[in-house]
Amino acid sequence: MKNKEAARFKKTERKWRGYLLCGLLIIGLAAIWGEAAAEVKPQFGLEGYGGSNKLFILSPWLGVRFGLGSEVSLILRYNYHNFRYDYYGSDGLGGSVLKTMKADVSRMSGTLYFSKKGLSGYVNLSYLVGSDGYRGFLADSGLEYKFNEHIAGLWSVYSIREKSVLWHPEETVRWINTYSMRFGMKFWLVKNLAFNPNLYLMKNSEEVEGVSYSVGLVYSPNWWVAIHAYYFRYGETAFYVFRGNYFSCGLNFYF
Repeated sequence: MKNKEAARFKKTERKWRGYLLCGLLIIGLAAIWGEAAAEVKPQFGLEGYGGSNKLFILSPWLGVRFGLGSEVSLILRYNYHNFRYDYYGSDGLGGSVLKTMKADVSRMSGTLYFSKKGLSGYVNLSYLVGSDGYRGFLADSGLEYKFNEHIAGLWSVYSIREKSVLWHPEETVRWINTYSMRFGMKFWLVKNLAFNPNLYLMKNSEEVEGVSYSVGLVYSPNWWVAIHAYYFRYGETAFYVFRGNYFSCGLNFYF
């Protein structure tokens, strides 16, 4: 009898301990939310990307920024990507024929951003879902250090694990991991206008390597708006349909 009562007491104790931990967690989350709610700002924009093989990606997006203090923010963001490009696929008779790939992809992401004394950075995690069973998991992080009012250095790393259906139509469906590192600089030509060259090193799980570069202009007449235009040259060691020249532009609002 005593053993049963002791077991019942321990079970009740564990239950109330669980309730207490849940309560403390809820209180903690409420405190964080209350602090963040003191500064909740919308963000939104529209970006376009296109080039070789008639690739065109239209990407409207919207998000919410939660201020977690004077130097840290949490950004929740949703991107919609509409893809379109031409490729050569099977004609069903042993030959090839030019086809058009069309796809829609949604990306949900959470980003922790910080800024302090000329140094800013971010850590981002994203989940992607799209047409034909496409799935993807993405993580990236970057730093920007401003040496003076005219020059800044950029560095970032990027990794994505995704199903091959988006970029390899009509091939065996498989998971592909891609890793990339960027080195860049920013040079302010005049007030609010920066020139941004970048170098990208890439490798994936199928032993394909690549080196790409981009040059662009970023114009920010106010702290809450940015307009950008870039030229990209994409290349890799394998013969690949997307090797070539690309251009992108965007209008984004960061309140």
